[in-house]
Amino acid sequence: MADEDDLTQWTPAGAERLRVAGAELAAAVTAHAAAVAAVSGEDGVPELLAAHDRLLPAVLAYADAQLDLTGGDFPFGVLHDVDQDQEVEDLGIDLRDPQPPAVPAPAPELSGVTAVTVLQRHDLQVTDEAAVLAAAGEDDLGSALARLARAGGWSAVGGEPGLRSTARSVLVVGSAVAPGEEPDEDGGELLYSHQDVFPD
Repeated sequence: MADEDDLTQWTPAGAERLRVAGAELAAAVTAHAAAVAAVSGEDGVPELLAAHDRLLPAVLAYADAQLDLTGGDFPFGVLHDVDQDQEVEDLGIDLRDPQPPAVPAPAPELSGVTAVTVLQRHDLQVTDEAAVLAAAGEDDLGSALARLARAGGWSAVGGEPGLRSTARSVLVVGSAVAPGEEPDEDGGELLYSHQDVFPD
């Protein structure tokens, strides 16, 4: 950067200096691109860092020439504040590191739930009671439904002959219960709910 006694703002000399710095920067960028493109893996990281080091002086020289000519050095002048040999303490990374470490994900917030109650409801339409009894081999509807549920679960009962599912819902309630205690039927926190309604 020029001294105050040798200012070149808006002078032909300053303009020429900027043009020369621009040409040198263009050549440096081309050389940097060639060096970086030649790197094919982690083994080439030293060459990558060396290419960065060769490019930075040309960038800063252009910023200085621009500042001397115009009084402003944006956008490259901010790189004067970057120390390429030190890590950024706030981020914990090296600015020259092409693969900075991933920022760890925040720890999940625990709910404190120690007991979970799952409540299910299945609404069924009986379209043919005789078919239900025959499918289960029972004499009454209650026993027939229980046998069918034991065989395939309540979710599958609606697909048995003589039955049709009309709706079903699931509620999952969590409670903070000390070991050996039973969950409070009237307490707890609703963790999840789902409902399906089946059209005719």
